[in-house]
Amino acid sequence: MGLLSRFFNKDKEDLGEAPPAVLPRRNDPCWCNSGLKYKKCHLEQDQIYLEKLRLKKLEANKACSPTFG
Repeated sequence: MGLLSRFFNKDKEDLGEAPPAVLPRRNDPCWCNSGLKYKKCHLEQDQIYLEKLRLKKLEANKACSPTFG
């Protein structure tokens, strides 16, 4: 991978598979149609994905915030 492609693809960090916009409740069937309950299938993965996304947004906000002093 070239230097420029590394530089420009830095924002496209792999966060994993994106969950649907509306998440099911813990005891509902999983959104991936596996037949398992959501809590046994994708709950933990979705929480990790959403936490990474939240941290990425916080970093972006800090980078764009004004500096005083």
